Amino acid sequence: MTQVQNKIQVEHITFGYEQQSLFADLSVTFQDNEFCAIVGPNGSGKTTLLKCIDRLLPFRTGDILVNGQTIRQYSPTDLAKIISYVPQSQEQIFDVPVYDIVMMGLYPYQKKWQAARPEDDVIVRQMLDRCHLTHLKGRFLRELSGGERQRTLIARAMAQQTPIMLLDEPLANLDVAHRYEIMDILANLNRQGVMVIIVMHDFPIALEYATHALLMKGGAVLQHDLIRRVLTPDNIRTGFDLDGQFLIDDKGHISKNKI
Repeated sequence: MTQVQNKIQVEHITFGYEQQSLFADLSVTFQDNEFCAIVGPNGSGKTTLLKCIDRLLPFRTGDILVNGQTIRQYSPTDLAKIISYVPQSQEQIFDVPVYDIVMMGLYPYQKKWQAARPEDDVIVRQMLDRCHLTHLKGRFLRELSGGERQRTLIARAMAQQTPIMLLDEPLANLDVAHRYEIMDILANLNRQGVMVIIVMHDFPIALEYATHALLMKGGAVLQHDLIRRVLTPDNIRTGFDLDGQFLIDDKGHISKNKI
């Protein structure tokens, strides 16, 4: 059986809030099995782009194609079988046990009011194990640390069993150890064929894990390419309006010039 090659094509979309325009004519294509880090200054449209792709926000004109079909033609259930979305943790309003949160990822495959099936329980337990959450399955979201909460949201997305995963700043407010823990999980998914598109600000970690990068500024795409071609010192300086007082090395580290 031929494996489906997943592809997202964002074609000339416009988007704005009330009278304020964010995207004027934005186009970008994500190819099968990319691990793409979306980077850019605050307000550049990174989160908005993810939400448009997952049809959480309505763009005005243009189109977004997922595997050759406009997202307007997908039912919510069918789109949820292709794309999973991990929001910023502060957007979560649920405060239920970890097990139940991960079970929510299986909603596209369950009939309305249907109780969890034995095979659903198997999937949830597998995702809990893969995200090192088995010992926390009975804990409530409010009782978790930042890293545990992020792993729970990723486990829920993994339970959705989608070939495309979108993540909005899953490393925010995490210490170094937990950042690497999250990225290891995502890298393993990507090796298994999942397209990973992640908004992040940590350039050194992005360079270590991602295959591609999308640099955005002011609602526009500055460059989308292999990550080593995008996150160069010159591009970082341009994208973030950094003047000569900042030093940037090839590994993405930024420091202040004290001379």
